[in-house]
Amino acid sequence: MKTVILFIRSALMLPVFILIVNTGLCYATAPGAPSNLRTCDKIKPVGTNNKPFFGWYVNDADKNELQSAYQILVANSLAKLNAGKGDVWDSGKVPSSMQNYVNMLGNAVIPATRYYWKVRSWDKAGVAGPYSATSYFDTGLFTADDWVGAKWVKRNTLDKDDYTYYRKNFTLSKKTVKRAVVYVAACHNYELYLNGKIVSKGSSNHYPQYAYYNAFDVTTAVKAGVVNNLSALTHWYGGGQGRATGSRGFILKMVTEYTDGSKSLAGTDNSWKQKQATYWTAGQPARNGEGNGYLDRIDARNAINGWNTVACNDANWDAAVEIGAPPVAPWVNPLRADLTRVIEQTIKPVSVKSLGAGKFIIDLGKIYAGVPSINFTGGKAGDVVNIRGAYLLDDDGTASTKSGNQSTNLAYYFTLNGKQSMFQPLVYLAYRYIQVDNSPNVLTVDNVQFITRHFELDESKAQFTSSHNMLNQVWNLMIHSLVQGAQEGFVDTPTREKGAFLGDGSYQGPPAMSTMGERAMNHRVLLEFLDSQDQYWPDGRLNAVYPNVDGKRDIPDYTQEYLIWVWDYYLLTGNVEFLKTNYAKLKKVADYVHAYTNPATGLIHNLAGGGGAYKYGIIDWPQSMRYGYDMGTESRTVIDALAYIDYDIMAKIAAVLGNAPDKEIYNTYASDIKKAMNVKLLNTDGVYIDGLMTDLSQSKHISQQANMYAYATGIVPNENRNTVFAGIKERKMASGMVTLRYLPEAIGQAGDGEHLIDLYTNTTWDGWAKTVAKGGTMTWEAWDADVANESLSHPWGAIGLLAMQQYMLGVTVLKPQYELVQIKPLDFGDQLKFAKGVFPGDRGNLAVNWERNTQRYLMTVTIPANVTAKIYIPKCGKPGNSIWVDGKQITGIQEGEYILAGNIGSGVHRFERSVK
Repeated sequence: MKTVILFIRSALMLPVFILIVNTGLCYATAPGAPSNLRTCDKIKPVGTNNKPFFGWYVNDADKNELQSAYQILVANSLAKLNAGKGDVWDSGKVPSSMQNYVNMLGNAVIPATRYYWKVRSWDKAGVAGPYSATSYFDTGLFTADDWVGAKWVKRNTLDKDDYTYYRKNFTLSKKTVKRAVVYVAACHNYELYLNGKIVSKGSSNHYPQYAYYNAFDVTTAVKAGVVNNLSALTHWYGGGQGRATGSRGFILKMVTEYTDGSKSLAGTDNSWKQKQATYWTAGQPARNGEGNGYLDRIDARNAINGWNTVACNDANWDAAVEIGAPPVAPWVNPLRADLTRVIEQTIKPVSVKSLGAGKFIIDLGKIYAGVPSINFTGGKAGDVVNIRGAYLLDDDGTASTKSGNQSTNLAYYFTLNGKQSMFQPLVYLAYRYIQVDNSPNVLTVDNVQFITRHFELDESKAQFTSSHNMLNQVWNLMIHSLVQGAQEGFVDTPTREKGAFLGDGSYQGPPAMSTMGERAMNHRVLLEFLDSQDQYWPDGRLNAVYPNVDGKRDIPDYTQEYLIWVWDYYLLTGNVEFLKTNYAKLKKVADYVHAYTNPATGLIHNLAGGGGAYKYGIIDWPQSMRYGYDMGTESRTVIDALAYIDYDIMAKIAAVLGNAPDKEIYNTYASDIKKAMNVKLLNTDGVYIDGLMTDLSQSKHISQQANMYAYATGIVPNENRNTVFAGIKERKMASGMVTLRYLPEAIGQAGDGEHLIDLYTNTTWDGWAKTVAKGGTMTWEAWDADVANESLSHPWGAIGLLAMQQYMLGVTVLKPQYELVQIKPLDFGDQLKFAKGVFPGDRGNLAVNWERNTQRYLMTVTIPANVTAKIYIPKCGKPGNSIWVDGKQITGIQEGEYILAGNIGSGVHRFERSVK
């Protein structure tokens, strides 16, 4: 393979521009077989909807390679696919660089069916590679008719905390089983078992008209020719934060296919048996006023051993009560496929300390979301062991009930059976410490465990390290926070409010995508918030937390944040179909904001929504974290800046979809409000005030939030940028979590690397490092949460991960799905000697590793095939534009304090600059 370096100099003797070109002539090799095949963002998923989409990684040994085309074959049998026949879908050769969100055209798939597929790619020279190994996906149940043979069932009870066992024995044919799939839904939670072994756990906290189901392949668990058992434990507990009240109910359908083409069905109906799970004592008080559940009083004497096995004698159990076959109220629409899955991991505590007299303190080492699992032996039947979780310890070393617990009762009560018993609740909470009183036996790290749980996120993919120990700790703090906050949605906190707040989600979803490659949860939750617009807000607003027990409820600037999240999602994924399908609803968001434009000022006034402290916009939260922001303003600078962002994003979305008229409209909206802000909201000192009062006079208060939003979004006129940034910088950290994203963004845009490091690592400033220094193991609701008794497990602070990736590692996505990225780490002077990290994307892992010493600046980047990177190297204070690229000295283009090395294609590339 040949590389040509073209030196182009203008007649005016301007700086040389270097373009590195891979000729890819006769030395190019064919691309390898694609790998990491995904359907609907999952590897071999079970239960997709009727619109599957595909993704893969391109493998090509050549440097600077691109995918110029692809071909996908989908078949209904492995034999046909192996024969090269895409009898279900043959895309043909499609000229495209897309590697994910490639939609299957037409309506060829049918429900409850396995499809096999493979893909091949062409390189930039038009050379085709071999087909990938085969993958497959299993479609789910698309309509109510597909659930024939199964009915919604329940147990008749008025228990507000309803734990119910369901079970059914059934006999399979002696024929050879080809495939067995079970489809299941329950409001709110379930544990599903087959022949005594756990299949999975799931939940559906959404409103009944939008309810979800899950599907699981159980082929290896069924037994042909003998009696099998399906069992489930369900839990309905009314409405709460992040949980619609719904209606108690359970439905299951299992389809077993045999190699001769025949099938057998097993579905819930009144032939199933049900029984109250009295292991959990009913009638307990609520843990708090947020509806996150009831106290667990568990009685080991009522445990039914083997309740989920064939051998269980259920003769005295009652028949399940039939509600009806789908569709039946309140499940009036087809159940939706949900491919997100809960992940559980059993961990041991870091220590178990005896306090004497049967009292123990268990330290998990960090705050985790999940449930304790403790083995007790002995004691008298009927004796009660008191257990409670805690975030903090009191001075006497006991679990604190006074501080840090978010106004939530974290107690449990366990009644012993006098023999051996295991205490294990069902509903998760988060805390670090567990105190056990009146234990009948000595507790150790061998008989105490904790079952952590979260959805989707793979912490091992989040890779970052640097020369600054505190910076590394801050990264780990935020990553851990993201993982523990990914529950049924991106929750406010896994303890007090398990609600998927829109503002919180917009700060957790994007870094979950960029650091750990998450996709499915983001997609599902983004769609859920659009459900809230359909359900409650014809004017375009979105619910502040959704689903939820209290129905219609909004916070205006949370609605404004939604389009930012959408654009983040699109840039990282390239999912055009999401924009296209939901375009009308996205427009309604921007139009809702624009409807409150005051013609006299051109600004947004009294943006309708919210109430109390949230009326017309929350700005920041809690109140102490507003740092004095003037909430008496009628037109608030932060709201106006968010309006500008919304209009700008809608113009971009319209452009993506080829809607030129809408692009012009929203560009005009953005231009108009930007001009109005710079006329009405800049004071005589050239900085932004917090907004306009009712009489249209300027507020006297100057906040960091107002100025950092204007700076980060490009609103500030050039002549004011230095003054505005000086005002941002002098306030250090004077922003709460709601606005936090735009502070490091503003500092990064200003190119002040040393101040950015201070923001993340100075333990005397409000910020992440102060949280770490105080012993925090998750990000907090507020920088002063430890003294204000606010939440110590609030994942929204993880938004700081984005700036670490963008400015410390230097990666910014310029074109969707990482087609074109910019790599431009800031110059951190002596504050940072090296940094390295990985970005898991839809086209592969992009890695950056840079170091700086007294002799040189060295950066190595690994760029996946089909990705191009625009590479910048800091000048490091040295004159001249000379750099070495892959062992060859070139002269780059100076842009400020950086040297542009050019657009570089795939492969491992080394960049070096002398700093002597």
